[in-house]
Amino acid sequence: MDKKSIRKEIATLINSIKEHSDNIGDKEHIPQLELELILHKIEKLYQKSIVFNHLNTSGQSHSAQNTTEVIKEKPVVEVPKVEEKKELAKSIDLFGSEIPPVAEKQKPEKKVETPKKEEKPVVVSNIQKPAIADINKAIGLNDKFLFANELFEGSMQEYSIAIQQLNGAESLESAMDYFSNLQQLYEWDMEKESVKRLLDLVDRRYS
Repeated sequence: MDKKSIRKEIATLINSIKEHSDNIGDKEHIPQLELELILHKIEKLYQKSIVFNHLNTSGQSHSAQNTTEVIKEKPVVEVPKVEEKKELAKSIDLFGSEIPPVAEKQKPEKKVETPKKEEKPVVVSNIQKPAIADINKAIGLNDKFLFANELFEGSMQEYSIAIQQLNGAESLESAMDYFSNLQQLYEWDMEKESVKRLLDLVDRRYS
């Protein structure tokens, strides 16, 4: 391949790129397909220019065979990045406006869910009700069977153990922690009347 043929190809590529530029005109947005085609031709023009410059510096005496060998032996031409291609297009002064940058895809931000704090039973103090020294003694016979049936699945033994633990806690906070464990274990509904009554007894025990 001689310099004349390469020079002709370079001129053809420049004219083709110029036609693309004229077709774009004053468009605010360049279609993606059009942009890729232009960049492809700019890349080809870049490669042909390297070969043409090499032939110029090598002199007229080199044969076509030597030129082919040089092309084969030369390192692989690094394809310019999109930004470099845009700069090359600007240097040729073919575009009236800058090529809009290709928007980078942003990775969706991962939403970090804050773990919900375990809700503990809220004790509503009632100043009018007197404090009690022993929960077990404050519970009447009817309430005893009511609590066992509704709150402890009919087990009197489990009821007795729970009342003993609630009654012997070191503080109101410790008793509330144990009450919360019981609530989760037996899946108590805090709106249930029997649950509210037992909670009130625990509050009065440590008030």
